[in-house]
Amino acid sequence: MDELISHSSWMGEISDDTRVTALSIPGTHDSCSIDGPLGFAKTQNLDLTDQLNAGIRFLDIRLAHYQDNLFAHHNAVHMEKSYADILGICSNFLKTYPTEAILMSVKEEGRFDSVLGRFAPSEAFGKFRRDPENWVIRSDSFEEAFKARTWQHVDDPSLFYNFPAPAPDVDSVADNRVLTPETTLGEIRGKIVLLRRFEATQDVGSDFTNWPKNQHFRSVATLTYDVEDCYLNPGEDNKYDCIVAHMDEARRGDRGDLYITFASAVGMTANRYSKTINEYLNVYLSGLTKERIGIVILDYFEQPRKLVSNVIKMNDRMGDRRPSSKRSAEGFPSTSSGLTL
Repeated sequence: MDELISHSSWMGEISDDTRVTALSIPGTHDSCSIDGPLGFAKTQNLDLTDQLNAGIRFLDIRLAHYQDNLFAHHNAVHMEKSYADILGICSNFLKTYPTEAILMSVKEEGRFDSVLGRFAPSEAFGKFRRDPENWVIRSDSFEEAFKARTWQHVDDPSLFYNFPAPAPDVDSVADNRVLTPETTLGEIRGKIVLLRRFEATQDVGSDFTNWPKNQHFRSVATLTYDVEDCYLNPGEDNKYDCIVAHMDEARRGDRGDLYITFASAVGMTANRYSKTINEYLNVYLSGLTKERIGIVILDYFEQPRKLVSNVIKMNDRMGDRRPSSKRSAEGFPSTSSGLTL
């Protein structure tokens, strides 16, 4: 495998007054799905530290609640990483590179291994970690576990831009800010922006719970988010058409709307799709000028080698500007005819 291109501080080259919704941001799908058994449910080759150093700034985190802890899962498959591990990696990265910011989508995943008792992967890994007893918080819900585990592992409650996470014996907390169409990169530097895909009270991150499965959809709340997430056996040509059509929408659309395009898909394996889709996407992006394409979420992001670079290059270092006219890549599937999203 070719050596990764480092983009550890690419946000530092972009103006503070650039709106978050006007950025083009590379991300990973099921970011922690690295060590699935026999490759099952795997979507990435590289761990979170490598992802962040390579320029990934959107993390798709799926967590399952098990005995007062939260563990990374892909659907029911346990990925041998806890929420505490994820927080530690992100916190250390942002301390090292304070010009950067991480958008973190957190979704509650189901799990099947409760029937396995002490042999369950979540049970075994939890015991192996040997968390200190004073970290054990009895939590009846995913929200309670998320809040508790956050304050246990975050030294500075201001690490999150839009989620105050106080310890129980601390009176003052960070201001609870809301991600809006006017939020700028300067405001979120050095922080995690929480995009919440689990039911909770309104002070927990930005509410992204309206998320229909396997669809292109648009949700209007405090922040309008427009998502392309057709992932279930779409066919390679159709999936590519959906991706490019949605990025073209982002180029034309309101700069205050957040566009999220999943370039990921599953048939038998995510890897099969990524080999074709990533190559097509890399050629398409290499032919574009600086235009907002929104968040682009990838499986096996490191191939082709310049794919992440080609997403990052879409950003205007001087701040917001309107997209120019639509263009398309020659020699790849059509992106303009009769597409049903």
